Amino acid sequence: MEIRFTEAETSPTFPRIYGIDAILRNFKGCPHLEITIIRHGQTKEEVEALLGKGLVGEPDPEVPKEVLVGATEYRALQCLLENFTKEEAQAFVDYVQERYADQVEAIMVGPLDIPIPLGAGPLAALPITKNSGFICFDKAENYPLPFAARAYFDFSLQDELS
Repeated sequence: MEIRFTEAETSPTFPRIYGIDAILRNFKGCPHLEITIIRHGQTKEEVEALLGKGLVGEPDPEVPKEVLVGATEYRALQCLLENFTKEEAQAFVDYVQERYADQVEAIMVGPLDIPIPLGAGPLAALPITKNSGFICFDKAENYPLPFAARAYFDFSLQDELS
């Protein structure tokens, strides 16, 4: 299993900036499936405590205006809170390496840029369909970490990437 862990170049202004992506060898018959791991279960209070702190910036100028309809600072902060601290990301990588190394081709960890753009939204809000859903690591027997971790996958997106 390949592990790539890119640390922030400077001291982060907010600790939960580390995103985690992975490539599974084979999941439900789909080889080389790309997944995005999120820290699941932020509370309304956690999000509200970050409002107005400058963690959300202007929207990406390349995003079409119609995509930004309904975009809010609150939703962008929900997205931000789906990321991990450096220590949480390392603990998750260690867990995957110990328990799932034979099923994972690669795991990549890297920092987000702060402020995140308005228009970002939480992956946890995406619908579950016949082609997409969540792998619930935190529901696995003997899951040892103190935070919930889920992985979003989308088979139809994978087909587009192939």
